[in-house]
Amino acid sequence: MPSLPKPVAPPARRPRTRKTAAPITPLAIFTRIMQGDETITDRQFDAAKVAAPYMHPKLSGLPLAASPRKALEDYSDEELAALAQAGQPDSTK
Repeated sequence: MPSLPKPVAPPARRPRTRKTAAPITPLAIFTRIMQGDETITDRQFDAAKVAAPYMHPKLSGLPLAASPRKALEDYSDEELAALAQAGQPDSTK
């Protein structure tokens, strides 16, 4: 009876050395379009519009802890003077 050949181990795989480019986010695409970059295709823009809500959440969904503003009549004369002074450009320069 003839003997069977010994199994040969498969060659070891080399790790991939090809470097991939950093992913382009929808925000980066929108920014490039606003800056006048004409290399962005319509297909890339449409894909960015669809993916944007999943990658960049709206800030309106976050809780806001703000106090309501006072009406103009509720400010004292001193507070109004301080606000007026704060809004004036610095004349010492």
